[in-house]
Amino acid sequence: MSDKRTWRMQDGDESEAVLLERIRNGGDTKAKERFFARYEDLLHRFAHKYSSDRLPYEDAFQLAALGLMKALHRFDPRRGVSFITFAYPTIEGELKKHYRDHLELIRLPRPLRDLRQRVVAAWRDMEQDGKEPDVAMLAERLGTGEEEIIEVLAAQRNSSVFSLDASHGEEGGEALESFVGTYDAAYDEVEKNILIDDALAGLPPRHRKVMELRLRRGMTQTRIARELKVSQMHVSRIIREAVELLRRSCHQEAASREAG
Repeated sequence: MSDKRTWRMQDGDESEAVLLERIRNGGDTKAKERFFARYEDLLHRFAHKYSSDRLPYEDAFQLAALGLMKALHRFDPRRGVSFITFAYPTIEGELKKHYRDHLELIRLPRPLRDLRQRVVAAWRDMEQDGKEPDVAMLAERLGTGEEEIIEVLAAQRNSSVFSLDASHGEEGGEALESFVGTYDAAYDEVEKNILIDDALAGLPPRHRKVMELRLRRGMTQTRIARELKVSQMHVSRIIREAVELLRRSCHQEAASREAG
């Protein structure tokens, strides 16, 4: 509540009510600009609280401004609630929603997310005061147990992701992308050769020889015939027989797996 009281209008609710009326009735652009200017410090406060290495300060400010505009259009003064009381959770909700939907590839439980946000803000404030935060200091400042702080820090570390364009080590080093493996067609070739070996192992020697020349060395039937000093028709017949033997072997293996 202290934050909300800090950001109340200094020139009275009546002046704020007049601006709201002008905005709601006619979409008065100048009234919107004046209204926005009154809450600019609050938007900077939210941007400071929620900006991080994943969300730049300028983007956090724009999201806070979007939340303020949403609150402005949804606010109904007849409910008896001040605008700041209504706007505060709306702005904060907009920032949290952005983190949840766009920046968190690994989703954390809500209590951890909320405490993490408080830890980040406290850490930043303590560093600005010239302090080096540790677990005990954070726990005391936030009024929580050290175990919870440790859990949040561990969750933060294990849920962080990095851009492949980021540098490894010192600035200007190799991009992380250079350490990511790529597809290598040679693995497919190895797999294919293993399958061929297993399949041809059960063929008679003559059939195995012909199929190895055909599949491994890519010879035509004519070249195989010259290599083995037989006719091309004979080679063609051996290939047909080998294919039929392989087909029967596959069917038998499939039937055995189904029976097992």
